[in-house]
Order: sequence, then structure tokens, then C-alpha cells
Amino acid sequence: MLGLLSIDECLQTDGLYPGVFAPLEVISPHIFQLWKTRQTDKQIVQNLWNHYDTSHYGLGLMKFVQIQVGMGLLHTWQQSHTVESIGDAMIDLQEIYPNAGAQEMVSLLFHERAMSVSRNIVMAYFTKYEVDLVRQCKACRLWRKWFWAAGVNDLFAVNQHNKWLRFGLALHTGIELFSGCIMWMQELGHMPMVTQSDPGSENFSITNAHTMLHQWHDPTLQGTLQHCWM
Repeated sequence: MLGLLSIDECLQTDGLYPGVFAPLEVISPHIFQLWKTRQTDKQIVQNLWNHYDTSHYGLGLMKFVQIQVGMGLLHTWQQSHTVESIGDAMIDLQEIYPNAGAQEMVSLLFHERAMSVSRNIVMAYFTKYEVDLVRQCKACRLWRKWFWAAGVNDLFAVNQHNKWLRFGLALHTGIELFSGCIMWMQELGHMPMVTQSDPGSENFSITNAHTMLHQWHDPTLQGTLQHCWM
């Protein structure tokens, strides 16, 4: 039925049935899960069409924003965090993750404290309160460490190799560390317990998606991050 209107028309007019909104009890769990993946409002509204009867209900951007705010799911600019407002959460998280960098801390704040904070604010916090940690990160020191895996498929390490980009080829690979086997997650039919990567931006989507999928299957994992930043 949505095909009778363009996507933009559906987003702006609540679809074919303006004023007859999708039941909140049906869509609110999906809104939360999609928000955790950091999709845009437009993307969430479009994905929600798969979870309610679009032949009877509609949902546009304006109504969705009202629902989202009512659920307390605010974007970074709406939460308006400052160096001071994230202080307590940063102290608590640093006790658990003492070597977490700025991007990892952004992810931890979002998944474990439901705080959407810009990287610039976290960097400003580190610059003000963690001078030694910033100096150590800038030194790019590599430390040899032992890690333990419970067995096959317990831990995947992922990273992107961009040295062939001039040929139009970027390799984003996952390695099963226990066996050393190179594989792709989507080919397995199951998930590892934890993924691991450096804090490169190419790995953020894997972190968010992997954490969301685990929380989807096990609600007791809400507020945790199923990824290990190196």
C-alpha cells in the first residue's frame, strides 16, 4: 500500500492513513532497537514499516519524533552534554575500562549509560582530566598482551585494510582468533560472544550491530557492550 505514495510523501504525511498511527506497544520495542544502532530518524521510520500493518496505520517523521522524545531517546544535540555533565559517568566507566580511548568511550557512554555524547566533548574531557592518557595514546605505543578465548567462535578480531584503495579495493576482514581462520560473520549462521577491533571508524557499525543483536536475543545484556576495543 505504501507504494501508492512516494517514500518522502509517506514520511511527511503519515502514509495512507494520516492521524491513524501505528500502535505504540507494537513499534516501541523496535524503535528502541533501531535507535541503538544509531540510525537516522528517516531510516528508523522506514524500517518500522516492516513491523506494523501499513494498510491500516501510518507513521511520519513528525509523529515519530514526538514518540521518540516521549521515550527519552534523544539525539546528541538534544542531550547537550558538556565536559561537566559526563564527569560522573566517565569516572565510573574509566574504572572498568581504564585504557578506553575517545571513540571507545563514546560507544560505552551510549550503550552502557544511554548517553549520546559527541567525540569532541569526550576529547575535551580527556584533555582536561586525563593528560597522561592522551599523551600515551598519541605516542601510539604497542604492547604485547596475552588474551584468552574459550574456544572456536568465542572471539573474532576485525579490521579494515585500506592500502589497496587506490585500486578501488578495501578489505574488511574478520578472523576467528582461536583457529586463525579468516571468515565473514554473515556466512556462519551464528554469532561470536565478543568481537574485537581497533577503534577505527570502519568498525563502529560492527560494534553497534553485534551489540544490538546480542541484546535482542538476550535482554539481560542491555547496558553492556559486546565488543572489545584494542
